[in-house]
Amino acid sequence: MRSCLAALAIALLGCNRAPLTLDDVIERNTKAMGGRAAIEAVKSIRFDLHIVDPGFEVDGTYRAARPGRMRIDAMMDGKHVFTEAFDGQHGWEWAGKDNQAAASDKATAALRHGVELPGKLFGLHELKERGHRLELVGREKVDGTNYHVLRLTMDDGYTTTLYVDPQSWLITRRRDFRPLHVDIDPTPTTIEQRSSDFREISGVQFAFTSTEIDLKTGKVLESAKVNKIEVNPSINQSIFDKL
Repeated sequence: MRSCLAALAIALLGCNRAPLTLDDVIERNTKAMGGRAAIEAVKSIRFDLHIVDPGFEVDGTYRAARPGRMRIDAMMDGKHVFTEAFDGQHGWEWAGKDNQAAASDKATAALRHGVELPGKLFGLHELKERGHRLELVGREKVDGTNYHVLRLTMDDGYTTTLYVDPQSWLITRRRDFRPLHVDIDPTPTTIEQRSSDFREISGVQFAFTSTEIDLKTGKVLESAKVNKIEVNPSINQSIFDKL
């Protein structure tokens, strides 16, 4: 009898528990990622990774620095074949000797979005002060996990949906309607990015594996495997400027 009453009391307490607020989810994610101090101590970062697209494979070096500049260099068979960069205001591309140009407005926006999203330089708790807006949409069950769902609207109107795992409190899925590579094929589709293999580097959790899926077809559009992450490497800021 006592055990039944105890179980009933626990159930009632669970039913009466107030639902989590947006601030609650942000706080739990921030703690799971390593905490505010550790996240904000990331001033620059370097990822060495291997990228697989359906038509090609490249090794990449992604570098970024606060307040929001980035550059990625792609190597194929040991040869530098492509660069994309965002200097804080403008994007640019390089694809070989005498083949450098300003990125299109849409490509520039995509580069900026990539560096602003949580998981590289910035934490979820920093987005509001950077001019972006977060909303708690509710819960959504995906593959057996009942995620906390956040809608992120950036200051330029771009929207994406972040899925926070209720066990790890890490963002393990992201969905948005966009092209994979806007200057190659501008056709948008609903893409889900799945992040996994989180590891602690300098006190902060980073995903070492990511896969981009076309949710309409189930096709794998791109996958990336990180080989090494370096936090706060010395970066000459001139690398973000045009070659």
